[in-house]
Amino acid sequence: MEKIFKRTLLGAAVSLAAVSGAANAVEVGLNSDFKVEVYGVAAISVVNYNVGDNRDASTGAVIENESRIGFRADKDIIDDLNVFMQIESGYVDNTDWGQGGNPGGVLGFRDTFVGLQGDSWGKVRFGRMLTPMYEIIDWPFSNPGLGSVFDWGGVQATYDRQSNQVRYDSLNYGGFSFAASVGRDTGGSAFGGGNATRDSYFGGLNAKYTISKITFMGALETGTDFKGVKGDDNFAYIAGVDIALPAGFGLAAAYKHEEINADMKAGDKSQDSYSIIGQYWYDNIGFKLGYAANLDSEQGGIDMDDDMSTISGQLMMTVNGFVPYIRVAGRKAHRTDSAKVATNDTDIVTRVGIEYGF
Repeated sequence: MEKIFKRTLLGAAVSLAAVSGAANAVEVGLNSDFKVEVYGVAAISVVNYNVGDNRDASTGAVIENESRIGFRADKDIIDDLNVFMQIESGYVDNTDWGQGGNPGGVLGFRDTFVGLQGDSWGKVRFGRMLTPMYEIIDWPFSNPGLGSVFDWGGVQATYDRQSNQVRYDSLNYGGFSFAASVGRDTGGSAFGGGNATRDSYFGGLNAKYTISKITFMGALETGTDFKGVKGDDNFAYIAGVDIALPAGFGLAAAYKHEEINADMKAGDKSQDSYSIIGQYWYDNIGFKLGYAANLDSEQGGIDMDDDMSTISGQLMMTVNGFVPYIRVAGRKAHRTDSAKVATNDTDIVTRVGIEYGF
């Protein structure tokens, strides 16, 4: 299944429109003094990839199930020291090809960790979670439907969700907060559980500052032997802004750079990307229009003429916690056919669905 978005539409409704549609965690009665909650999203959509049938590659309409469920628990040890934990499934229909082709519906597929937190110092987590940089790439700049370009399209020099990770998240200091993590990609198997001697290390951080209705954010990530390739050092950064404008309007924009530096110059890769998203809400009805582009990459100092872009529009509404929506997206990319003739095909993707958080 081609990934279309990683954050739910419920998250879009909450974060960009300040409407109440977030999943409501439900406390579960167990024979334990831990506070346990269950939460999740039921999400079903009908999608048709490549409506224009470019390259005779249309698969027709299919039903995709991006439902998931999770559990949280926490307990105080002493004053200002709380142990918390989470285990979360992935989307039912997803497959994580980057982690051995594992099915997404299993528990532990998404953020699954144990951590310590305190009201005076923040929190630290150990386990599987988003890296600080990918957290910003994913939200808000890959929504709606821009992930095929801004997320996993083109040169990828960042990790997204990694198991072998320690991450610290700060408190909010007058609108400023930051996060930092270090980790190790042991790769090749379920959720990073591969060869423990594989020397792929990474570290990253992000920072956010909100003043009035404007949030500035930035992040960087660097590492060695990226994804197990000896001699490949990765480096990436992103800078963006999210603005809540008057009368229900909003605007978000980001610029991203990714590069991989190999032992041999011929193996070097780099690419710049940008994303722009506008949105408008009137009462419980919202519309979002997004555009993302990867500029031509460079490999070994050579311009690869491989730019691609996506434009996507989404109409949605919130009704008693439900979020029905319709999305139309067009992705344009350079391709070379069997006769080695370069073309600029545009694939049209349509999606109609509904989500509900609980």
